[in-house]
Amino acid sequence: MALCDLADGSPTKLRPAELKEMIRLYRRISTDLAVVRTVSTNPSLTNYLNDLTARAYASVYQEPRRPILEVLWESIKLAAGTVRRRKAFVFTSITIFLFCVVSMYVLTLSSPAVLAAFKKGEMSGVFDQWKSGIFPEASSSKGAMATAFYASHNPTVSIITGSLGAATFGILSVLFIAQNGAMLGVLGANLAPVHRVDFLLSSIAPHGVPEISGMIMAGAAGLLLGYSLIVPGRKTRSDSLRSVGRDAIVLLVISIALTLIAAPIEGFFSFNPHVPGYVKTTVAVLSLAAWILFWTQCGRNEDEARAASI
Repeated sequence: MALCDLADGSPTKLRPAELKEMIRLYRRISTDLAVVRTVSTNPSLTNYLNDLTARAYASVYQEPRRPILEVLWESIKLAAGTVRRRKAFVFTSITIFLFCVVSMYVLTLSSPAVLAAFKKGEMSGVFDQWKSGIFPEASSSKGAMATAFYASHNPTVSIITGSLGAATFGILSVLFIAQNGAMLGVLGANLAPVHRVDFLLSSIAPHGVPEISGMIMAGAAGLLLGYSLIVPGRKTRSDSLRSVGRDAIVLLVISIALTLIAAPIEGFFSFNPHVPGYVKTTVAVLSLAAWILFWTQCGRNEDEARAASI
């Protein structure tokens, strides 16, 4: 028991002589436990030896703790590998979003009634603000407040979007993606007559690259969960859901991380009136290229080597 206390957390805390003695005692107590289980009628003794053996086993055979940077790198490669493995759902999410952007843009230009429906209430002021082509001055404190709001609100929406996919067979995930795409399409159509579409794109692109990517990942998680319920194959629906659960959680974590990355960009950079539009566009293009390179290449060689070995 004393050696187990010393080795609590890691067997490397023991000196070589202590580790050798602990292994010897572990083998002995394992033998004693086997004998007691066979011939003894004393349950207290059996439980005591069983607990002690289990604790010694956990100490002796404990996996060494890896450096935090190694764990972080493995997590990053896991994220990229999961996106590649579930690319069908990611591309489906992207397709739904882009289809709604384009279709609502065209529909709004051809039917003013659509724009009128979206401009009701508080949205009217938002649309007019975009038409002006000017962002109001914002202090550092306001930028920090906006960042805090985005950092708390957007990840929550991502979690709800992805998790409710299982409860609604992916329907709510599709509706969430469609709603965001439709809003962007309508806003673009509202700005087209006054030639502000380029202003819209350059203003939302810097934070939109990670934020919209996060929305797409959340939608992909919901679609994956919904698909596992609709098409379980030979599995029961519960088993099918469990089989994709890890990948869905990884996609949700990616979504949360991306929206958190987007929060300070949106709070301090995207709507900063002192940053020229071409600078925002350049940052967005470089960011998009970097993310595409990351998703397609990070850990790819290891995945291919693992697949070949299997």
